[in-house]
Order: sequence, then structure tokens, then C-alpha cells
Amino acid sequence: MAGSPTTGFHHWAIAFIVCNFNVDVGPEIEFVYPPNVQFSTTDLSAICFNSFPEQQNTETAQDLTFNFNIGNNSPEINLSSPQAPYGSPNTFHGCCVFRQELDLTMKRSFNQRTLVLLSQHNFISFYSRLLHQITETGVLSDPTVLEEAYSQMHVWEAPSVGRHDLPFMGERIILDIAPHHAFPLQGLPGPTPLISDKPSSIYAYEPLGNWDTIMTFMPCITDLHVLYEKLLLCESIVVIAKSPQLCSEAISSMVDLIRPVPYAGEIKPYMTMQVEFRSIGIDGGTPRPFIIGITNPFLLKRVLSATESTNRTRPHILYLQNFDGPVPTKRHHSLHHKSSRNALLDLPGGGIDAHPPSKRFIKSESAIISQIETLLKLGDQTRELGPLIRRHFSELTAQFLAPINRYLATSNVVSPSGNHRYASFSASGFMHDLAKHGTSMKLRGQGPMQRHRSRDGLYAAFVHSPNFYSWLDMKTTLEQEASAGLLGPAPVFSPSTS
Repeated sequence: MAGSPTTGFHHWAIAFIVCNFNVDVGPEIEFVYPPNVQFSTTDLSAICFNSFPEQQNTETAQDLTFNFNIGNNSPEINLSSPQAPYGSPNTFHGCCVFRQELDLTMKRSFNQRTLVLLSQHNFISFYSRLLHQITETGVLSDPTVLEEAYSQMHVWEAPSVGRHDLPFMGERIILDIAPHHAFPLQGLPGPTPLISDKPSSIYAYEPLGNWDTIMTFMPCITDLHVLYEKLLLCESIVVIAKSPQLCSEAISSMVDLIRPVPYAGEIKPYMTMQVEFRSIGIDGGTPRPFIIGITNPFLLKRVLSATESTNRTRPHILYLQNFDGPVPTKRHHSLHHKSSRNALLDLPGGGIDAHPPSKRFIKSESAIISQIETLLKLGDQTRELGPLIRRHFSELTAQFLAPINRYLATSNVVSPSGNHRYASFSASGFMHDLAKHGTSMKLRGQGPMQRHRSRDGLYAAFVHSPNFYSWLDMKTTLEQEASAGLLGPAPVFSPSTS
């Protein structure tokens, strides 16, 4: 049959890779499956360094799950897929399970290994589930197990928009793939979710982390609205934490806050000192906004000094760390106040002034802050915090986009073929429309004039940001695909008929 085959491991992933930390030489490749994948030496080195924590507590017995991405510098690896989602031909997405085990025969009395599933698709929660399925027997680097996993994935139909029923390692996994990675509330449980260690279905683009856990490391509750605004306006953020897992989970959950607006900057869930920084415009390359996760404080200094030397706006620093006592409602203005959890980053080589967040446009809503505060006090007794935060910011984004959608509807034109498309967007025309009709968002300001200035500042910054164009491109593309019948019948996640 002519054309690309509709099954094959290569449509879903590139390879399984086991990395071992050799005390004498550092991280090294133990083996790759399938063995015939022709990685370049550069990519193998990058995979090795990204797949291990830069700092690791020797007493840690639990596995760490995290993810990273690197550029494809292997000329022999050509990535393709017969239908959407096509994945990225230029980016390798790595999902990792890192394990540390006591071994008295080793120099440091323990060995460290990481199992990596490398793919052209950013299905991080799904691939994390596959890796846990593979490693739940207690073996991380058994070639026979990886060969069996490969064989089962090899007969899967290629990924496509909709629902997939996938047999894997003795279970069936239901995977839903949205038409775009920025669809909101993916994987959000209903009001009465079934109690289960493993969800019945996984959404390909659902966040890896959960706010129930992440919030306990936050400097304060109102920082959620600070992060939201910076993400919405495509500003740069550095997340620094003790582990790559917390970095990965936090960044995955942060990007989810502004959906359906796709963050248009570079997203690096975990970076190490050995990583090449040109992709975010540091040490050369084209300057662009970024969200990066790091665990090495010296790397933070490198990033900050590079942005300052090129006169770029200093990125916002989110320092996630353990603290005694409850998460405060807001930051204290004094650098020395005991509740000022993130005023000064106490890092080796001297502290780094975290700078209080710059003046912002969006007002923190007292009702949602109080609800978050109440749920945090309940600790592990509830899992309601994550859904509450996700729903609140999804509603906030819908409120924010409503004036833009209203304006686009009035500027919609019909081409001779009958397909809808948008005329050239006029920022001044939109701002005039916004002044006339307003927005339902709650904005900062003591009186109407100040709130109008906040409104105009927020929307003007957004429509001139890369995020606006990424969102508009997604909107027009999906409308064209829907009108052509390419998205299938409603609901979006109906079972595939192919």
C-alpha cells in the first residue's frame, strides 16, 4: 500500500534510553532501544546530562519523574507522522524516571540510573504513565522489558486527534488527544472523581503536576496572579527548585493556567549547566521569552547576568522551597520579615535579590485567595485545590479573551470560497472597541480611571505580545479545520473511527 504505514513505534516515540551515572566519568549511555537509532554524539551527551538531577539527596529512595527537551541535532533522525498531531521535527521531548539504589560495591555506596522515553510529541503525562507501568515491577533497565514495551507500541495506530484505546504491559490505557495542546482543563476530574491510583483515561496535553503539591512550595498565594499575568503577556520566568521533578511539574502547571492562550516563548522544564543556551537567546542566539526550570543556583546567576548584559528585561524568579508554617497570603514588603519567604534567595556564593513582583494590572480576587488558603490548611486531606485553581484561571482567561473575540467577530469577513477568515487585526481599532464595551475582568485601581488605565495597559501589552499571535493562529487554524470537517463530530474526544 502506498503512503506511510499507519502503525509503528516511530510515530509515537524515538527510543528508550537507559543512562547510568558513572562515578569516574559522569553520566553515560547504558543502552538504547531500538538499538539502530542513529543519535549524534551531541544529542547523546545532552540526553545524558538532562536525565540526571544536578543535586541529589543520597537518602532519597523514591523515584523522580521529570521531563526536558532538546533540539534535534541528529541528521539521520527524520521525524514524521501520517496525520495530526505531527509532533516536532526539530525537538526531542524526554520523559524520565530517575532511580537511586543502595549498592555497597559502588564508590559512593549507591547507583543512579534514569530511564528516558524520547519522543517528538510532548505527551508528558502519558509518557510518564508508560514509564511507571514499565518500572513498577522494580526493574529500571531490563532490555527484555523495554523490547516488550517497544513491541506493544509498534502495533498501535499512529496518534491522531481523538480517543485511543491502547493495550500496554497487561493493561489498557485510554488516551485522548486534543486538536491543540492549548485546549483548557485537559484531564480535570469531575466534581466527584472516582478514587483510583490510576485514572481511567489520560489527556495527552494535561499538566504533569498538581497544584495541591506545588502550592506548598510557593512564596505566597497571591503570586499565582503575578505568574498568571506574566505568562499571559509572554514574559520570561525562571523556576528554581530542589528537584527537576518539582521544576517540571510547576512549569507544566503554570503554562496550563493561561490556556487556551499558547505560551509563545521557549519552554524548558529542566536545564543543567551543560545545556546549550542559544535556544533562549543566552550565549548567542535570538533573544526570546522563556520559561526555564533549574536546580543549580550558579546557573541562575549565569542566566541573570546574561540577560542584564544584553539589556533584556530581568526574568521573574519563582523560588520553590520548603518552609515551616502556612503559605502566606501575600508577600511582605520587608526583605527581613520572617514571612517574606522569597525576598532573598539564600544561594551559595551570595544571595540573589528576588525583587518583589513589578506592578501588575490584574487584581487578585479575595474570594479565591480565601478558598485556596482554607484548602491549604487541610493539607493532604483534600485534592480539591488543583481543580479549584485550574477552573478559576480558565474562567479568568475566558473573561480576558471575551472582548477580543467580540472584536474579531465584528471584523470577520467571508472569502469567495465561503470560508471564514479574519481581516488584518487593528490594535487601535480593538482598543477603541474595548473602551466602548469594556471587560468583565477585575483590574487593579482605586477608581474607574485607574482601572481603565490597568485595562488598557494589560490589553495593549497582550495584543503586541507573541502570545496574541500564537493564540490567533491557533484560533484561525482550528476554525478552518472545523469548517473542513477535519476535527470530527462533537464532542471533540469521540472515539476514533479509523
